[in-house]
Amino acid sequence: MKKLFIAALLFVGVVSFAQDINQKSTRDQKEKLTPEQRNEKHLQKLTSDLSLDKKQQEQVKQLLVERNAKAEKFKDSRKDSKSKPTDAEKEAFKKQMKAEKDATDAKMKSILNADQYTKWTALKKDHKEKGEHHKGHGDYKTPQERDQAHLQKLTTDLNLNADQQKKVSELLSDRSTKMAMLKKSRGDVKPTDAEKKAMKKQMKEDHKANDAKMKSILTADQYKKWTAIQKEHKDKMKDHRKDKM
Repeated sequence: MKKLFIAALLFVGVVSFAQDINQKSTRDQKEKLTPEQRNEKHLQKLTSDLSLDKKQQEQVKQLLVERNAKAEKFKDSRKDSKSKPTDAEKEAFKKQMKAEKDATDAKMKSILNADQYTKWTALKKDHKEKGEHHKGHGDYKTPQERDQAHLQKLTTDLNLNADQQKKVSELLSDRSTKMAMLKKSRGDVKPTDAEKKAMKKQMKEDHKANDAKMKSILTADQYKKWTAIQKEHKDKMKDHRKDKM
C-alpha cells in the first residue's frame, strides 16, 4: 500500500503539469494516441504558444518523458490497489502534490525566459479556470443542488421564462429521484450481462421520454438549441471515456 501511495503522489504531481501546459483538443481525445504521441503534441503546442527554441524543446521534451514514465508507473501499481488511503495519507498526498507542482514550476522557470514563463503561467491559470468551470456540477453535495445549478444554466442558455423554469425544475427533480432509486436498487452487486442490457434499454426509453417532455416545454428555437447542447455534452462524455481507456 505504501509503495502504491507514493506512486500515486508522483502521478498526481506530474499529471497536474500535463493539465497545466495543454488542454487536449477534442480531435486528440478521439484518437488513440500513444504516450509518445501525446507528448509530441504537448510539445508542439508549447513550441507554438511560447516560441520555444531547439534547446528549450529538448528540455521540455525530457520533462514530458519523465512525467509519462511516472504516470505509467502509477497506472500499473494502481491495478493492485484494493484499499483506500487513510486521512493521514490523504494529507501527505496533498502536500506531496503541491511539492511536485512547485518542482515542475521551478524546472519550467529555469527552461523559459521571463516573457515565456509569464505567458506559460497565464496559460496554466486559464486552463485551471476552464477546468473548474467544466467540473461544475461535481462540486455540489446534494442532487437538489445539482438540479438547481443545471436549471440556472438552462435558464441562461435557453432564456427560459418563469413557467418553463418551473416545469424544467420538476423534470430535473423527477430524473434525480429515478437515478437515486436506481442507485439504491443496484447496491454494491455487479449487474449481470442481462441486467446491463435491460438497464441500457430502460435508459434509452427514459431518454426518449425526457426528450419528448422537454420538447413540449420549450419553443422550437429553444428545443433546437437544447438538442445541440445535448449532442455537445454527449460527444464530450464519449471523448472523455475514450481518453480514459
